[in-house]
Amino acid sequence: MHIRSVKFGGLAVLLALMATGCPQFTPQPPVTLESPRNIMAYALSPNQVRLVWQPADTATASTRYEVERTVAGEARFQNVNAGVSATSFEDGSIPAGARTYTYRVRAVSASGQSAWVESNPVPVPAPCASDAAAASQIGCFGPVRTNWPLVNTFSALLPNGKVIGWYASDDDGKYRERTDVHNTSPRTNPAPGDEDGSFITIWNPANDTFQDASFGNRKSMGVTGESRGTDLFCAGYVVLSDGSFFTAGGGVGLEWGSIRTNIYDPRTNTWTKGPDTRAPDMWRDRWYPTLTRLPDGRILITGGTAQPDPGFVDGSPSTPDNPCRTPSGVCPPGLERGVPGGLSVGIGTQNANQTAHNNAFEIYDPLSGTLSMLNSNASAIASFEHYYPWWHIAPNGLAFLSGAGKQKAFLDIAQDRWSELWESTSYGIPNDAHRVYGSSVMYQPGRVLVIGGGYAWFDFPNNRVGASNNWNNGHTTIHMTLSNSSSTPPTMIQGPQMQFRRTHPNATLLADGRVFVNGGQQDGGESPPQPLDRNLWHNTVNPGTVWNPDLAVFTSEIWTPGGNGGTFTLGPRAQRPRMYHSVAMLLPDATVLTVGGGGCGLCAGNFETGSDQLLYGSAFGRPDLINQKNHEIYYPAYLFGSSGSLAPRPIITGFSNTAASPDDYLTLTYNSQFNITWNHPDPARSIGKVTFVALGTPTHAFNQNQRFLTLDIAQRNGLSLTVRAPYDGQYNSPTPGGARNIAPPGFYMLFLVDDRGVPSVARILRIQ
Repeated sequence: MHIRSVKFGGLAVLLALMATGCPQFTPQPPVTLESPRNIMAYALSPNQVRLVWQPADTATASTRYEVERTVAGEARFQNVNAGVSATSFEDGSIPAGARTYTYRVRAVSASGQSAWVESNPVPVPAPCASDAAAASQIGCFGPVRTNWPLVNTFSALLPNGKVIGWYASDDDGKYRERTDVHNTSPRTNPAPGDEDGSFITIWNPANDTFQDASFGNRKSMGVTGESRGTDLFCAGYVVLSDGSFFTAGGGVGLEWGSIRTNIYDPRTNTWTKGPDTRAPDMWRDRWYPTLTRLPDGRILITGGTAQPDPGFVDGSPSTPDNPCRTPSGVCPPGLERGVPGGLSVGIGTQNANQTAHNNAFEIYDPLSGTLSMLNSNASAIASFEHYYPWWHIAPNGLAFLSGAGKQKAFLDIAQDRWSELWESTSYGIPNDAHRVYGSSVMYQPGRVLVIGGGYAWFDFPNNRVGASNNWNNGHTTIHMTLSNSSSTPPTMIQGPQMQFRRTHPNATLLADGRVFVNGGQQDGGESPPQPLDRNLWHNTVNPGTVWNPDLAVFTSEIWTPGGNGGTFTLGPRAQRPRMYHSVAMLLPDATVLTVGGGGCGLCAGNFETGSDQLLYGSAFGRPDLINQKNHEIYYPAYLFGSSGSLAPRPIITGFSNTAASPDDYLTLTYNSQFNITWNHPDPARSIGKVTFVALGTPTHAFNQNQRFLTLDIAQRNGLSLTVRAPYDGQYNSPTPGGARNIAPPGFYMLFLVDDRGVPSVARILRIQ
């Protein structure tokens, strides 16, 4: 909270305005009193906020206090009390619905008034709509909000606290099933007809409003002659260290990707459309790539499928039409058809759906706006899954591949080489192949939890469904502890089982380091042998393009770290299915946004399955049941007291000794110390820990770059903390240079968690 106490001298202000030539001036009453101090606002319930403050030293028995309130995003304050004599006030006039409010208070007496003093912003939750009686044990879901303009399938938390979300060039994917892409060139004809661009929205959780951020989309923007832009369906994306939002890839029709990169600036709500000097085209197109922030600030781009190119040859020179961009200037082996003993497909091959695998690994440098390519690529990993591969940066600085295949490995980008490959099935982990649409979470540096997943396909000629290890994998987990040595395998143990088998779940790190698992569908094959008969579809995995809410898992689960892989407990039950095309992410108020799901296109069938009621169950032909243009907020148990009422929360009041910054973002530097001032409605409470959580970028069950760490408290002095920024050697990282490995450069939410486990509202900071 930044407390402003500004005194105005009427004559001085008038003279200053006259000097600037201002044509009008409305005199204000003179400020004759000192302002109240240390104002705090905190929610007591979904319709009640309590304010407390300390009087100025010059206050007398006749002093009263005026209170005004504003909603986030609104400029005007409205009076909620014309005068109270006490130094506290309870506002019971809060309208229904989750909003963030800021209050201001001033002292008034017969002789004049003080300047206004603003409170901390206070998020007021909506009431529990499910499991209210157990909120203090498992949390609850708020009411369903049906105001989203699209099926929010791809999403990210931006440094300004807002959420960017999109589906494709329309709201739920109808056009995709009417698109023939097979006569297009990715460089000269990036999308057929007018079916291009992206329908994008910016949601402000503080006031539940939306702002259009579409680009290159004539339909959604209503602009005649608008130039084309990338369809960001199934792109990879990341928030860069300058606060901008970078995307790579996207969709063309139903099968191929895009070669484009694009950049969105949240400060101006504008896009830099590729190709551009800051947003160059990639080597080949990518559909479902992962973007991973590296310790040096660059971005690793991996995975995705692409348009087949049977004429491509490994070792061909880098040209404008074939920009391999390796140090040697030639395309490395493995991009064409894989390599012996590794992945057997590449850009020169294709699968049954006429798509190829983009095996190349590219690196984007935000400082220069350039792309380069590694000689190392996906072909070395026989089980490499190109659909949003699961990467994490380890404390040793290497990129760790945790799935979705059974082979795990370190990628040393500086040396441009893979470590040894370790198959989990050789280390006591059964049935770990094809965990597609499961999830992987690095819940603290060097420790990884893999959750659920499965794989299925539809056998058109034989009218049957094939499944692989779903029944065994769907509720299992793997717990891995990474070694600092690239030649030493991680320790791998079978973690605790979830209550429900899940594919397409979301796994979200909470402000206290636990993991919230929600949604997905309870599927998995019956007993072998396989493939399964088509009539058993309700007991097996849905391919991604089929969406049957009869298989949805509504009950969430909460994982707590601990010995033997931690423990799961059942959480609250959601009101809407969150399956394929849904996302979840932690918000700065320590709640979790759960949103989206569906986006199946025509909804009575689609490109792959035709019009088969069996595959959609009770939702067949019901777009209103399939396309989830709505959200629910999960309120974790740490926000509630033992009686179920809202818990008082610590309040961040300021920072000092932070780094100089060329822009408005509060910035930390590695290996430094900085100060945090804080307050608490309960004076008996203290701060238990300081947590640091990266901004979420989830889609398709994997939250790219999600990570959590605890910052060391170096000194406590009353309501002030001296805190260590991530430092070399922390979490067993190397010295020197390890700080960047445990917290790659970028934006994080900093939470204060009190001695009873209650988190503050976060402050978003940048470390670089």
